[in-house]
Amino acid sequence: MQNREPSAHINGAHRSSPGESAGRRLVVMSNRAPIRIVREDGHERIEPTVGGVGTTFLRLLERHGGLWIAWSGGQKTPPRLPFPPGHPCFAMSFVQLGERDVSLYYYGLCNRALWPLMHSMISNCHFNTSHWRQYVLVNERFAERAVAEADSGDALWIQDFHLALTPAKIRAKRSDLPIGIFWHVPFPPVELYMVFPWRKEMLAGMLGADMVGFHTHGYARHFLDACERVLGAEVDRARCEVRYRGRLTRALPFPLGIPVDYFEQLAANPKTLERAQRIRRALRSEIVVLGVDRLDYTKGILERLLGFERFLDTNPVYHRRVTLVLIAVPSRTKVTDYIMLKRQVDETVGRVIGKFSSAGWVPIRYLYTQFGAEELVAHYVAADIALLTPLRDGMNLVAKEFVASHPSDDAVLILSEFAGAAEELTEALLVNPYDADAVAERLREAIEMEPAKRAARMRTLRHKVHENNLERWSANFLHALAGDFALEAHAASAVGAD
Repeated sequence: MQNREPSAHINGAHRSSPGESAGRRLVVMSNRAPIRIVREDGHERIEPTVGGVGTTFLRLLERHGGLWIAWSGGQKTPPRLPFPPGHPCFAMSFVQLGERDVSLYYYGLCNRALWPLMHSMISNCHFNTSHWRQYVLVNERFAERAVAEADSGDALWIQDFHLALTPAKIRAKRSDLPIGIFWHVPFPPVELYMVFPWRKEMLAGMLGADMVGFHTHGYARHFLDACERVLGAEVDRARCEVRYRGRLTRALPFPLGIPVDYFEQLAANPKTLERAQRIRRALRSEIVVLGVDRLDYTKGILERLLGFERFLDTNPVYHRRVTLVLIAVPSRTKVTDYIMLKRQVDETVGRVIGKFSSAGWVPIRYLYTQFGAEELVAHYVAADIALLTPLRDGMNLVAKEFVASHPSDDAVLILSEFAGAAEELTEALLVNPYDADAVAERLREAIEMEPAKRAARMRTLRHKVHENNLERWSANFLHALAGDFALEAHAASAVGAD
């Protein structure tokens, strides 16, 4: 195999277009595309989807060009789409998924097995052989598309657990491509991972990559442990390396960043500030606490409500002075576990409102909806405190977005100890979400914190978010991927020469 220097594009210094020559592109692969095609009255329009990771990579390719391979989310889509419309700077290549794929691969294996498994919630896992078989077939379809689309020298960056088998399937046909996969969820301790019936196959699929990225050191360590115990692979923990079937793969932490400037600019926009003021006036509350999540059992929404209820029970002085705004984004509405969670959240919100409401004051404003970025940032700006209590979370980008949206350092972040972001954002008020008394105490501490102390904490958090922003995160991963692939290619060439 020919040795080559990492391309300028991989190093983040080149902005290409969809039609540019080979050897310059970044190819991103994910289950879902960062857009949706909306059909109304016989017309079609393209809208970006709202979501931390999808939005993050959309901006990355808009800045630097390349190709995105994904499922569109629908069944009638063009095979390829220049994006953004009118001013394309990259292209999307759509993999078609049918109803059986969506049912068995996505709602089945991904949502009912891998999602709870990765979050260490074994009681929510449902393992089904037909789901696994369809997962294999869909991964093969994605791999075939990548093999057909990728030019020699392109770098492939695969996203998340939906495509865990894809690296090895691509590698079997294309040894010329640097392949990285980033794991956007936690990786569980090996003792929990071992319950997965197809534990060997999934690890072997991931090890087709040159680089496996995780949010934290702990997740990377769990992965290395699994490779050693499940596969019997040779593991070098000091170098974070796995050698399996003659190939070398590195597993390293790359904490995901956000486009900080984007959120700062939105937060400073006069329209956003005006909207934030309207939100506060409508709440009629001196202190606004905000929680934003997908409606998911990993997010600790019920635990947050119980902690807020305990706060109101033990701090009557703050009745009619504090309101919790709970934004729950609809998620996986066809999955039974999520239907049950929605019912529990609705009932708990109703009970707390009925218990404490008085004199025109309602303690919880519950919004079961998905906001656009502008409306979401307006809520960030309106809030004095963010209360984010996931039971397990790969990173939690909402925490970073909230910090970036308060350039005046006038807010407090309360964050679960079990979010990946807690490893970085140590100046937040960290809390065990399972402990309602601790959540209540953290709320009281946040409300009563001296302004100077609040500002100092927030200033440090903003510095950290700036230092590890989207650009730094992506550059670090792609630099490491290009460098590791060059080393592996050189080793392969040396073996071939013998």
